[in-house]
Amino acid sequence: MTSSSTSPSHPPRTAPRALVVGSGISGLAAALSLHRAGWQPLIVERSPRRRTGGYFVRFNGPGYAAAERLGLLDSLPDRRDPQGRMFEADSRGRLTPGLAFPRQLNGTPMRMLLRSDLERALYEAVRDLVEIRYGTGPVAVAQDRDGVSATLSDGSVERADLLIGADGVHSTVRSLVFGPEDLYRKDFDHVVAACVMDAPLPGMREGDTVVATAPGRSAWINSYRDHPPVAFLLHRTPWPAAEIRRKPAEALRQAFAGFGGDVVPAMLDAMDRSESVLFDQVSQIRLNRWSQGRVVLLGDSAWCMTLHSGQGSGMGIAGAELLARSLAEHDGPSAALGDWERRLRPLVTRHQKEALRMRHFFMPANMFGYVARRGFVRATNTPVGARLGKVLMG
Repeated sequence: MTSSSTSPSHPPRTAPRALVVGSGISGLAAALSLHRAGWQPLIVERSPRRRTGGYFVRFNGPGYAAAERLGLLDSLPDRRDPQGRMFEADSRGRLTPGLAFPRQLNGTPMRMLLRSDLERALYEAVRDLVEIRYGTGPVAVAQDRDGVSATLSDGSVERADLLIGADGVHSTVRSLVFGPEDLYRKDFDHVVAACVMDAPLPGMREGDTVVATAPGRSAWINSYRDHPPVAFLLHRTPWPAAEIRRKPAEALRQAFAGFGGDVVPAMLDAMDRSESVLFDQVSQIRLNRWSQGRVVLLGDSAWCMTLHSGQGSGMGIAGAELLARSLAEHDGPSAALGDWERRLRPLVTRHQKEALRMRHFFMPANMFGYVARRGFVRATNTPVGARLGKVLMG
């Protein structure tokens, strides 16, 4: 991508510039991958500081393989405790053995992580290599044949060879270049809440997981080695956009009224006390194309698959690493972006479809689904059922 000639008639080419919008997993992975491919990335992030937290991640498959190529695996812990137990709880609080996640999935080992583990490893890898500018983001984007210009909210204008929108499901870049979010967002009929708990559940050991389900409601608490437990709750609602405008504590206590036992009440109490609760509707993003000219969308901005897929974080890393390879293999962004999307889209489509199936495992929609789910979990606690469960979960 750069010339090695130093003669006056062939001056060295400057490194191509990339403006990366968003400092989450996809944006950091893009900056790291592009820097290693000879680019000069700049990350801009609308938040005033680096964000932390997030729910658990089943890290495997294409993202795992990409992280290995980027040399990140040694920086990623496995939060799963070998002695950890899986439990299912019904609405009365009664506990039964749960479904254990396999050690191998989608052709690679599987690690249980937090989103913050991935973000921290990527941040540590890029912070001394790439400028990250917090507290600003794009308010206007203009393209011409030679590049793309972004006017930022701090008044500055950045010129680049490529603009990467890695700013999440509610992407500003997508709205500015591709059109309003409503054109591309497909809402599920439920919302999710998540937070880090300030105390373990009574009777839980480090590494234990408890899943409490009822028709239209689901509560998961995952405990880890060297980290407080993380809780997230899902519930169905016919008006998810209106639901997330309510106070989380009020909405969740109404949605989960009637749950007995210790699990759900303890989670709700923890969310009452927490200063940082994720509370959002669950949606997929679907676009016919992920790029226009010199602007490309990456990660949740382009293809949000929802937490049900188990591949959102991994595909953000895989997509970023493949993007850098495609740019290195082609002359000009048009051919590179076309090749990148051709190679990546079948995998994204597969995981989006899997999310539609797996949402019924995470939260049964009705009594039939609830009974079917409990039957599936019981079956996987037999030797034959365990092998079947690995196939279905993969």
